[in-house]
Amino acid sequence: MNVTLAVMETILLNETVVHSQFTNQSDDHTNMVSIICENYIGPTLCVFGIVGNILNLIILYKGALNDSPYLYLKALALTDMLALLLSFIHLTVSRKSNLYGWKFFDAYFFFPIVNSLTASSVWLTVGMSIDRLLYVKAPLWARAQFSLKKAKGRIILIFISTFLMTIPGFLCYSLVYTEGQHRINPTEFRSSTNYRIYDIACIVFFHVLPLVIFTLTNTYLICAVQRARVIRKEYDIRNNKEKEWQIDQRRFTITLISIVMMSIIAILPSTIGDFTRLLHISQSHYQTLRQISNILLLCNLSMNFILFCAFNKRFVRGMKSVFGGSYTKVKFSIRRTKSFGLSKTETNVF
Repeated sequence: MNVTLAVMETILLNETVVHSQFTNQSDDHTNMVSIICENYIGPTLCVFGIVGNILNLIILYKGALNDSPYLYLKALALTDMLALLLSFIHLTVSRKSNLYGWKFFDAYFFFPIVNSLTASSVWLTVGMSIDRLLYVKAPLWARAQFSLKKAKGRIILIFISTFLMTIPGFLCYSLVYTEGQHRINPTEFRSSTNYRIYDIACIVFFHVLPLVIFTLTNTYLICAVQRARVIRKEYDIRNNKEKEWQIDQRRFTITLISIVMMSIIAILPSTIGDFTRLLHISQSHYQTLRQISNILLLCNLSMNFILFCAFNKRFVRGMKSVFGGSYTKVKFSIRRTKSFGLSKTETNVF
């Protein structure tokens, strides 16, 4: 199966890559789409996403963003960065190599690990959505109950659960040596009825269920944000610490809404692709749909930095404090030096 940011075959090139090693059923149009996606668009998105997620981690850790909701964003940035890094290695090196080491990397490391990471990414977003829903419905209760320690526990539980769910991915492929080349072949388990049952269960757990949760929580959160804006205008609440906390929570809610919308856009085509594959559509059409869904999944892993900058002012303030701090100190020191009547040359050296 392919997964949605999530599981069982490989987020990138899922069966497209593996299939291309055993069959020649794709037509010229499909081959052209594959070449463009795998050689150009995919690696570019990976590089962009890796850099963006590294910036996310630096800002989230050094920008005084230590609340429990932002812990989810830290875990999400780390998970997405690792998935993109492995995907970049696959797209640029291992996919094109016939050496034993790289084929071993693809069969026993890239496919199962990336699926585990992308599954974690989906359910971290689900966890944020549910937590945010409770924050909005009962803010005072949630503020007291959702401690940093409990958030860490939920995140660890998500990582362990998704890894356990994706363990069968390590049993799907084996390496064979034919005609002087190492190749990846599906195992008997990969073709068995048990795997098909497992495949369908994963589609439900990693595609359908998150989509339902995202749709319900996002609809409620959007309505809640609109109500909060109306109430704020009606009562014209004066500035105080409680209001600042509420504003910060509202900004995080808006940030989460944008993340969830991006996830829905990425997951839906992949879900459609999985169901159409079960209906045995032509290999050419399936591969084209899969390539498009894979690019959307890569976009979902890569775009959080832009979403944070666009919708979360606290994140932007944290970014300015991290990357603008040294500039501010130098500027202040220059002004201070000038006030003591030092020369321009001395100021520049300082």
